[in-house]
Amino acid sequence: MGETTLMSPWGKYPVYKDIARFEYGRLLWRNPSARQRLLAHWNTPEHPYQQRFLLNQALIEEALGSQSSEEELDETFRKRKLSLRVVAREIPPVFGSI
Repeated sequence: MGETTLMSPWGKYPVYKDIARFEYGRLLWRNPSARQRLLAHWNTPEHPYQQRFLLNQALIEEALGSQSSEEELDETFRKRKLSLRVVAREIPPVFGSI
C-alpha cells in the first residue's frame, strides 16, 4: 500500500492520436528539412490551426526537439503546471503535403 506507482505521461486513458502526433512529429523534427517544412506548413495562414500553433510554438518546439524520455519531458512540463499530454495535444495535425 505504501508503494508509489508511476503513471504513464499519457495518463490512465491515453489518446493514441495525441501520442502518434508526438511520436511522428518527433521523428520528422529530427530531419532539418522536414522540420522546416512542418514549420512552414503550420505557419501558413490557410492552416486551420495556425493561430493555435503560434500561441504554443515554443512549447511544441521544446517537446519535439527534446532528447529527453517521455517521462523526463513530462516531469519538466509538470514543474511549469503543464504535462506532456497537454503539450502533445497542441501539436497541429499535418494536412496535405509538407
